[in-house]
Amino acid sequence: MEGIGRPQPINVLLNLRTYISNALHNSQQSKSISAINKRFMSCFGVEGMPCKDLLEFLGFVKHENSWEPPRPNAWAEFPYRDPLKVFLDDVIHELTLLIEQRPPLEKKGHQLESTYHSAKSELLEALGSSNYGKASRLEEFQLASAPVYEDLGVVEDMSSTSIVEAYNRQVSVDPARTSLYLKCLKTIGTLRGGEDEAIIDTAVQLAYSEGKYTDDDVIDAYKYFGLSHGDKRITDDNIIGKFYAFLSATNQETETRTQLWRIGDSRGSDRIKSAAEETNANKVNDSPTSRDLARRAVEIIADARNSAALKHFFKTGETTAGEMDVADAYRLLQIPDRTVDETAIMAAYTICVDEAPTQAEKYNQALQLIANDKNSTFLSSLVSGPLGKSDRNVSEWPVGLQNIGNTCYLNSLLQFYFSIRPFRDMVLHFEDFKMEITDETLGKKQVGSRKVSKKEIERSQRFLGELRTLFDNMITSPSSCVTPGQELARLTLISPSNEAAIRRRSTITANRPAGLGELDGMPVLGPLGPPQAIPENEPKGAAAHEAEKIQRSTVSDVDSELTLVSDGNKNDTSTPHHDDKENEPPAVDTVMADAPAKETLEADESGSPKGTTGPRETTPIPDQPPPVPPRPVPPPDPQRQLKEEVEIGAQQDVTEVINNVLFQSQCAIKPDSLAPDGEQQDLVKNLFYGQAKSYILSKEGVRSKEEWWCDIKVDVATESRDIYAAIDGAFDVQKVNVGDSVAEQYGAISRIPPILQIQVQRVQFDPVKKRSFKSTNHLELKETIYMDRYMDTQKPEVVNRRRQCWEWKKTLRQLEARRNELLRKNDADGFDMPALFESAREVLDDLDTMKDSVDTAADAIDIDPEISSGLARLSEAARSELSSIDQEIKNLQSMISSQFADYRSLAYRLYAVFIHSGSVSFGHYWIYIFDFERDVWRKYNDEYVTEVQDIDEIFANQERANPPTPYFLVYVNDDMKSRLVNPVHRVVQEQPPSNEQSEAATTTTTAIGPSTSEDVDMNPPPAYDEIWPDGGTSGTGEVHYVAEKGKSPAGAEGNRDAVSGEWTPKETNVEDVQW
Repeated sequence: MEGIGRPQPINVLLNLRTYISNALHNSQQSKSISAINKRFMSCFGVEGMPCKDLLEFLGFVKHENSWEPPRPNAWAEFPYRDPLKVFLDDVIHELTLLIEQRPPLEKKGHQLESTYHSAKSELLEALGSSNYGKASRLEEFQLASAPVYEDLGVVEDMSSTSIVEAYNRQVSVDPARTSLYLKCLKTIGTLRGGEDEAIIDTAVQLAYSEGKYTDDDVIDAYKYFGLSHGDKRITDDNIIGKFYAFLSATNQETETRTQLWRIGDSRGSDRIKSAAEETNANKVNDSPTSRDLARRAVEIIADARNSAALKHFFKTGETTAGEMDVADAYRLLQIPDRTVDETAIMAAYTICVDEAPTQAEKYNQALQLIANDKNSTFLSSLVSGPLGKSDRNVSEWPVGLQNIGNTCYLNSLLQFYFSIRPFRDMVLHFEDFKMEITDETLGKKQVGSRKVSKKEIERSQRFLGELRTLFDNMITSPSSCVTPGQELARLTLISPSNEAAIRRRSTITANRPAGLGELDGMPVLGPLGPPQAIPENEPKGAAAHEAEKIQRSTVSDVDSELTLVSDGNKNDTSTPHHDDKENEPPAVDTVMADAPAKETLEADESGSPKGTTGPRETTPIPDQPPPVPPRPVPPPDPQRQLKEEVEIGAQQDVTEVINNVLFQSQCAIKPDSLAPDGEQQDLVKNLFYGQAKSYILSKEGVRSKEEWWCDIKVDVATESRDIYAAIDGAFDVQKVNVGDSVAEQYGAISRIPPILQIQVQRVQFDPVKKRSFKSTNHLELKETIYMDRYMDTQKPEVVNRRRQCWEWKKTLRQLEARRNELLRKNDADGFDMPALFESAREVLDDLDTMKDSVDTAADAIDIDPEISSGLARLSEAARSELSSIDQEIKNLQSMISSQFADYRSLAYRLYAVFIHSGSVSFGHYWIYIFDFERDVWRKYNDEYVTEVQDIDEIFANQERANPPTPYFLVYVNDDMKSRLVNPVHRVVQEQPPSNEQSEAATTTTTAIGPSTSEDVDMNPPPAYDEIWPDGGTSGTGEVHYVAEKGKSPAGAEGNRDAVSGEWTPKETNVEDVQW
């Protein structure tokens, strides 16, 4: 009830006593009580009905809108002879006693006079319990909400010293319940406060120093380690594992051990208590300040003796090493949190094995223990060696790829490209596709709208050569996994344009002499090495040339970068020794160590740098110190440099690596034809690349532009959505600025590739926090999507449907914006608009009721009743608008999703899903690939390839924090899928090849097995207007068949290009669009 707070028990007793006292002693004040009086209802419920039996028992009579108090006979003689007066007098005395028994804090603020003599002291005297210390501050103590006094066997007015004594006696006779008694003692101290609390707290701290604890302390101890006290599944191993994880990550060792000991003692576990106690207890007890020294002594002795028992004793405090337990397993794999998912455990295991292969058996044992503890068949299936051999037929199952160092997304890419049948066949038979490098072919070579250099082509051909070796191993290896080469990883992860800069940076960093610091920006070098002899056959002027290089050491890195970039454009007339000049070790601290040879040669020919005259030897260098002789520089380690480059490449964006693979593949092979703009057309372009047309509608007219693309970029930054809504965002109309006006822009697909790649842009930027973050909003995938709606066409029916859909989406955005306003999404108070109006109305009503109370009437505020009713109307209006908007949004979403439901001619099937688990800065990658022939999804997780048992793992929205999310999707043309993809291609060799055979496999494909080329001669994907002919009904979903090579579907008009099975631009262009 507005304006009336919840009454305390003493208020109810006082009000009832007043009603009865007036009825008995002051009939003039005893008036009828309104049943809807707020003060009356706050004490006795709505209209007094909850207390109806009590009131009628006391003589009250209920009328229609009021209660009539008891009416005793006013003329009855005194002392009372009227039974009702006697009864009411008894009630008053009983109420007075109940009021007197209320706690002191509750009685504060009430003028109470004791009207009776308590018999308590006489009763205590009779029972022989009156002689105990009394508390002097009894009236200030808070009332206990739990029976803490009773549990401890004391009374509330007992002195704190007596209560402490009672606690000690209880603990001595009933030690099993010490935690309960200590909890009661602590609670009593808190309730008393002041000096009494100080007396009790002294006893509490003494108890803690003796190792005692309360029940609440045990619960807090579990929470300290991130565990739940009520979880019956927690074992001693779980707890000890958590303890060691915390111990290695905190400097509060004493607190951590204390918390563990409490858990162990409460569970009655000697093993947990042993782990909590010091392993070098005797030495520490002798000299507590020598704890670190004692621990170090035990460690040194254990290492000197190579004693496993001492090492185990040092780590755990136990005298026997025994078998590895689950806690040891987690600790060995460096997993501090046992609640992590299977993917994180697998990633930790993989890293440990990669860093210490000789300890693989021990890591396998640890993983098996964790798998058993979690009852995880998935983790059990990952265990390699004797603990977990697969019973699968390797000739019918794909091989895994060993992680060679933080490159798990590389393995996902390699698995994907291997499964693409035409691409795999091209790689395996690379010699048939390899481009011949001549001046003529170089002059015509254009990939990605730019000319390609000879060096890029040679590098790309090395890349496909390395890829062919891997694919060969993936086909023929009898093992369950193979290892990609470091050189393949480098060529895959690092693009040709980035390779020079990375190589230059690593070379300069590795070979530059170590300095001793700087003075005024000049390096301070260490002592000179031994003098270097100059070869007798060194040409005259070589010493001067060396001095010249030193003099030029102040040239900036920018010049070097420019030189590197332009190096590829120079002719190849220089000697082979200088073709890769950036790999030469620099002299002294020369920054220009990677400069090309041409400048050096020009300087040498004249004996002086450009712009000077006369011999270099006679040119004085004023105000400069003499040149520093060159130091001997050790040759760079090729293996180390290769590894460093792979690690740098692994930091590249995944989509950059995908583009690098496709670019190099095109650079390495010869073209099938050339487009009018000179762009190379080939198998890679036909498989993975499409064309999109962008239209701009402005007041000047309609403009269009066509561009190549290899993936569609979609966004899930703001909310979860399905795959159609995500793709819509790439092609829907939007407002753009064109000059001084605003125009409309939208896109459409003019040529769709048979392998459709979709990039999910997960990494977003938070402008408020000024940092990147990963969006984990769910993307609802569909096994089949229909791309008809996105194709470029001028058919009025399609164009009109698109425009209608755009209008619906515009309305939908407006409704969602209004809905967010009504829900106050940007406000943190938790109120939507209906609740806000309602809350304001309640506040005004509370203020208005202040005038009904004697205590607050003076501060009351006059409130216009119309304001309150107006707020109620606003609340109802906002609630009604929200309901209407929700219904409109639902209707619009239904219309949008069904707008193109009958356009089902251009079907694409989901084939591959790349997954990332982690954050922006780190994480783990794997891929799911669907096998259409066997109708199964497989999970490719580095060296482990497993069958997916529950597809919700891929498609369901995982309702948890930071779930694994798809970041790259691949759909394939449904009519062509059997010719496009083939995940399982194995021709396992019975015996491992010899070294000579292995070497031969890197240069020839004869050992690969039967050729699959006949499966690869596939027809091109149908053009949009081929499967949707103008003569038919648009969007009817009729079945159209792609012609097999040499065959024509019944009733088809003679399309010679389609029958021939060759890729032609004509088929993939749209007939009714003007380019």
